[in-house]
Amino acid sequence: MSELKQLNQLMLDSAEDAIKYVKHISDKDIKLDYAGLGELDLVLDELAKENAMTPLEDKVLFTVSTMFGAFIGELFKIEAGGEWFMDESDPKAPFIVLNYAGRAYPFASVCFEKIVNNSEISACRYFELALSNLEA
Repeated sequence: MSELKQLNQLMLDSAEDAIKYVKHISDKDIKLDYAGLGELDLVLDELAKENAMTPLEDKVLFTVSTMFGAFIGELFKIEAGGEWFMDESDPKAPFIVLNYAGRAYPFASVCFEKIVNNSEISACRYFELALSNLEA
């Protein structure tokens, strides 16, 4: 299996893990759709509150951000398309983005930023803006 196929499978699996995680912590069944994204955004709100009170471990932040970013990215792929890409321009801090139409969408980074630095960020709004860029 090529590296690209492996990365795409990893992110699809991570999106499924996000669905299971939301079910585990909230007992809500979400689907890979816009309503599910809304529920995921609410979970991110709770994680941001939790992190503000007691900082989450780096591994937890990375895992949750990756899972939730994968969910958002896979939804974007359904709506518009795209391919996952491992950006290793900084070998000490590689990150995954979704490339589409010459643009890179760092969905996991948006989730991390919301949890750690700015709870006002909306994953739903970022998703909407990403889709609106397609029309620009």
